[in-house]
Amino acid sequence: MALLPSDPVHQRKLMIGLIPLLALFGYWYFLHGKKKDEIAALETRLENLETKNAAARVRARQGGPELERRLAQYEEHIRRLEELVPQSEEVPELLHSISVEAQENRVDLAKLTPQTPVPGTYYTLQTHDMIVLGAYHDVGRFLTAVGSLPRIVTPVNLTLTPVAAEDGATHVQAEFRIKTYVIPEAKPAAQPAGGPNARA
Repeated sequence: MALLPSDPVHQRKLMIGLIPLLALFGYWYFLHGKKKDEIAALETRLENLETKNAAARVRARQGGPELERRLAQYEEHIRRLEELVPQSEEVPELLHSISVEAQENRVDLAKLTPQTPVPGTYYTLQTHDMIVLGAYHDVGRFLTAVGSLPRIVTPVNLTLTPVAAEDGATHVQAEFRIKTYVIPEAKPAAQPAGGPNARA
């Protein structure tokens, strides 16, 4: 028994009927075959990511106490640093401490001029231009004392000039700038329109 009809008309009809089937098969093979490969690759990638996530979760559980200990240590360091940064209302007391150090180290405080504060994101930079007169070693001890105050105060841009003292000895004039970072005052909460006693 022949699979194909012997009549050419029937053969042509059969071929015309097979063309859509072949086109459908080709469409499925080329389009869905590629999708199948992509799906397989995505599934493999998903399995790898799940494996890595599981390993990360295990590490996080194991490192939890260590991370908490390091975080507490970091917060303690920040707290200590903030203790070294003066509040804005402490600046006059800080300047008084500097003048006391000048007296104790036998230097004359000839100039103390505040400069315009420079506000920053978290701290305000405050600077003061200073001139002190005294013996070389006394000036050195004074600058060391200023740098050792309980709050962070840094002498910068130091210029030393020899000057003759009344007793004939040679002293120095130290011209420098002190700078410190100040925690700004908290701004008061905004009042509603009409002030606190406004009636509704």
